[in-house]
Amino acid sequence: MNAHSIELIVDEPIPGHYCWVLLKQESPDQNPVPVDYAAGPMPTYTAAMMAGIAALERRTEAHAESSGPNTLH
Repeated sequence: MNAHSIELIVDEPIPGHYCWVLLKQESPDQNPVPVDYAAGPMPTYTAAMMAGIAALERRTEAHAESSGPNTLH
């Protein structure tokens, strides 16, 4: 994982309760830190994965909007 990557993890801390978390590694010598996570558990791995992907897409879109338009020079 490089410094600009965000990793999506789905965990099952209690049987039947799935949670997602987005992790970002700030530097190579530090552990990844959470940047977003599920508000509560979800009933299936698939539901948690889809919710995590949606959160990652929202984050990506927000970053793209704040960076301005992509132009060729």
